[in-house]
Amino acid sequence: MRQSAVTFKAKGLNFEGVIATPEDTKEKLPGVVICHPHPLHGGNMDNNVVLAVTFGLVEKGCAVFRFNFRGVGNSEGEHTRGEKEYEEALGALEFMKAWDQVDRNKLGICGYSFGTRVILNSPELQKHPKVFAFVSPSFEALEGATLKRNKRPKFVITGNRDRLVGSEGLDTMWETFDPKPEFQVIDGADHFWMGVEPKMADPVSEFFADNL
Repeated sequence: MRQSAVTFKAKGLNFEGVIATPEDTKEKLPGVVICHPHPLHGGNMDNNVVLAVTFGLVEKGCAVFRFNFRGVGNSEGEHTRGEKEYEEALGALEFMKAWDQVDRNKLGICGYSFGTRVILNSPELQKHPKVFAFVSPSFEALEGATLKRNKRPKFVITGNRDRLVGSEGLDTMWETFDPKPEFQVIDGADHFWMGVEPKMADPVSEFFADNL
């Protein structure tokens, strides 16, 4: 796997990120942007879930762009409780679209925890990706999601021990989506996925590989 540290701009701010690609590939690759968990609780682009999904996607032949939201690491700006973070996610998609190795017509986006809320709450951001995946989204974020009528493929995965999500109530939630997303619950996994990362990353990676 090759990794390139990059800097990109969004709304006048500079953001840091890393693009990971398979070794020695000459073909245009599908590209996936990953949005990390809550910045005020230690979330960043090197989170265990973000890295696990990155490695899984690269193994499936995808290019992956993970980045730090505003105020995290060397990214400029201040945390806005999810109100403006979609701007850098959109900037990351645009940056990846211009990356030489990426097929600009095959872009997806993945969020974990806070990162899912940024995606689910932003109609502007939702216009661009062809495929969506959400790892451990909150019930509230799904309930208020603005992409319920978005026809593009969607995948949701959570753990049956995740107290922040409440997976037992999600079955009825899917009735409000058209079409319904693919949905998996992993036994023994909580919100943080420590020690069981492959059980989450493998199906997420396969979903993108099958739909991009």
